[in-house]
Amino acid sequence: MMNTILTGLIIGLATAVVSESVLHFGKPLIGKEFFKVFLIGAVLRAVWVLFALFWCLTQTQADARLFVPALLCGYLAAQVFEGCRYKRALEY
Repeated sequence: MMNTILTGLIIGLATAVVSESVLHFGKPLIGKEFFKVFLIGAVLRAVWVLFALFWCLTQTQADARLFVPALLCGYLAAQVFEGCRYKRALEY
C-alpha cells in the first residue's frame, strides 16, 4: 500500500524534472517564444504522466485507488514548483 503511494508521488514529482529540462534547453526562447516553450513542456509532462499511468496500472499490481490520487498530488505539486520557476525565468 505505502509502496503504491510512494511510487505515485515520485512519478508525479518527476514531472518537475521534465519541466526543468524543458526550461534549461528552452531558456534562449523564453523571452521571445514563451508560449512555445510552455506548450512543449505541457505536452511532455502530459505524455510522461499518461505513460506512467498506463504502465503502472497495466504492468504492475498497483492499486488504482491509491496510485492515481498519489500521482495527481505529485503532479500538482510539480506544477506549483514549475509555475514559480517559469515566473522567475520570465523576470530575468
